[in-house]
Amino acid sequence: MRMGSSALAVCALLALTGCGGVETATPAGGAAVPPGTTSRVPVSATPAQETPARPAVLFGGDYQFGSGLVVTVSEPKTFTPSESAFPDADRAAAFMLTVRNGTGKPYRLSQLSVRASTGHERAPQVVDPTQGYTGIVEADHDLPMGDEIKLQYAFAVPARHTPVELTVCPEMSGQVEATYHGRV
Repeated sequence: MRMGSSALAVCALLALTGCGGVETATPAGGAAVPPGTTSRVPVSATPAQETPARPAVLFGGDYQFGSGLVVTVSEPKTFTPSESAFPDADRAAAFMLTVRNGTGKPYRLSQLSVRASTGHERAPQVVDPTQGYTGIVEADHDLPMGDEIKLQYAFAVPARHTPVELTVCPEMSGQVEATYHGRV
């Protein structure tokens, strides 16, 4: 019996997603991640036209990357940026990231990339030194094995209550990332 090309494609997809080469969201203590809020991340053999799924974690939760690095993103705290803030924004959301180095070597903080979006729009990072939001000031430092550091980030958000996603990428290649989400 001959299978159609659609059936073969479905079988191939099932075989790929059921095999190794997949990083799974692993809560590393802290807030529990409700069922259905994590997804598998294909790390190889993804066709160019497909975007791989990213692990999704609720704000307040943490995610352990395959390297052993653990990132916790706090619940957002909204605030009104000061006159000295850049860029000019009416409302911003601040996040405390706790980065714990569970890898087998020092972790270079300059490898860490954090970006935010509201809907399909990228949210600009807000630098507001008056309120303590200065971005990463220790980016050229290594985080020793077993140590952790707390980093504050702030992003411009709309005036209305809206869903926000914070994407954390622990390496310059950009191939591994996790998305934290909630409403602000």
